Amino acid sequence: MSDATPSAAPDPAPTPAPAPAAAPPPAAVVVLEGTKTEREIQLEKDLETERLARRKAETDAAYAQDEFRRLKEIPMPTPPKPKKSRNTFFDDPED
Repeated sequence: MSDATPSAAPDPAPTPAPAPAAAPPPAAVVVLEGTKTEREIQLEKDLETERLARRKAETDAAYAQDEFRRLKEIPMPTPPKPKKSRNTFFDDPED
């Protein structure tokens, strides 16, 4: 190959830069800033209250089930203690 060969087609004209965007919509501003309205704060409090109430109800139900099982279980009788036998002079020691 020689250097005298013409190169491919010349570069096309550069594309114009996009026009600057107008101000973002209000919803996008709120999302970017992370500010919360009073309603959102109240909803978060309500949600946390409901979560705590559900957790307490589940815990109480678990304790009640455990207590029910404990009370329903038939207790195993304790084995009687062996009575001490007194050997006398006339008893056979191999008994």
